[in-house]
Amino acid sequence: LKSLTYTSWARSTISDSDVEAILRSARTNNPLDGLTGVLIFNGSAFMQVIEGAETAVDDMARRLEGDPRHFNMHIREQRLITRRAFPDWSMAYLRLDAGEFVGEAAVSRALGRDLPDSTRNVIKGLTLSLSEQVGGGMRQ
Repeated sequence: LKSLTYTSWARSTISDSDVEAILRSARTNNPLDGLTGVLIFNGSAFMQVIEGAETAVDDMARRLEGDPRHFNMHIREQRLITRRAFPDWSMAYLRLDAGEFVGEAAVSRALGRDLPDSTRNVIKGLTLSLSEQVGGGMRQ
C-alpha cells in the first residue's frame, strides 16, 4: 500500500458545486480502484491524502495533475504503508474554516489518531501555511 499527500490551489472560478462534483466522482470511482483518503479544502487550496495500491495511487496522481479545477499540485509526502488511515472512506471531506476543521467528526478523529506523526505534522503544517497564504496572490 502507498499513501500520497499533495496540495494544490483551487482556480478562482471553483464553486461549491465543483467541489461536490469532485467528491461525488471520488466516492463513486475510488472504490473501483481500491482507493481511500481524505480531501481538505479551505476555500482556496486543496490538500488530499490518497491511499491504496501503489499503481492505483500513482495513476490517480497523474489524473489529478491534469484536472483543470486546480493548479500548482505539489506532492508533499509519499510513502509505503502497512495499513490505511482512512479505510472506511472512499473520500472523506473536511473543510478548513478559520483554522478549524468543519465536517465529519470521525474524520477529524482519524486525522488525530490513525495517521503517523510524520503525515499528521505535514497536514498540520500545511493547513497552517495554506491559511496564511490565502490572499497572497496564488489563485488563478
